[in-house]
Amino acid sequence: MEYVSSAGNISQEEFLAIAGSNASYGGEVGGGSLALGGTIVGMLNETLGSAAASAAGTESGAGENLTLLHGAYPSGYTLPHIIIASIIVTILMIIIVVGNMLVIIAIATEKTLKNIQNWFIASLAVADFFLGLVIMPFSLANELMGYWIFGSWWCDVHSAMDVLLCTSSIMNLCLISLDRYWSITKAIEYLKSRTPARAAFMIAAVWIMSALVCIPPLLGWKAKRPEGDLPQCQVGTPMLKTQCWN
Repeated sequence: MEYVSSAGNISQEEFLAIAGSNASYGGEVGGGSLALGGTIVGMLNETLGSAAASAAGTESGAGENLTLLHGAYPSGYTLPHIIIASIIVTILMIIIVVGNMLVIIAIATEKTLKNIQNWFIASLAVADFFLGLVIMPFSLANELMGYWIFGSWWCDVHSAMDVLLCTSSIMNLCLISLDRYWSITKAIEYLKSRTPARAAFMIAAVWIMSALVCIPPLLGWKAKRPEGDLPQCQVGTPMLKTQCWN
């Protein structure tokens, strides 16, 4: 067997030597190519793996952020909780407003109920009526949303009225208790001294003392509101922070 080239004829031994050297060179080059190819494939696998892990982490973080942003309001309540709480508290507010309004109308119109001891009950009903009509709706919105949207001026007025009505409601209960106690322990003496003028004075004293508690914040004696991304409205004094209808 002979190999014909442009340079001329070569022998079989020379051809085998050339083929062997070419095979050896090809093996070295092929092995190097395979090694290089394996390295490149490994690098690609690592890159793809890290990219997939990063993508998974990004999707997880984005999901968590979406949950924090869209799954709940700043107050922390979800939409079903807000709907349920709104329905329940709205029913309670209607009961409070209508019930106390009926008490006031009954005492004001029925002659048999126009006695002095029922004046204290009427005073209590007035406080609870405005509490359910003016305070509770805005407090409910503030609680469920987690921030105050009704302006700084109404925040001051709302907080003052909240303290006024809650304090007067508590003090009217104390006045009713004292009236019942004195009526039992000092029946004759107290009933003689409990004139309409004195009863009106006691009721006025209750409302005046309640007003003395709530007026100073309106005159500037109050704590500064904490600064934040969302406006907040709460009573500055920690002891008065909890609303009486909670």
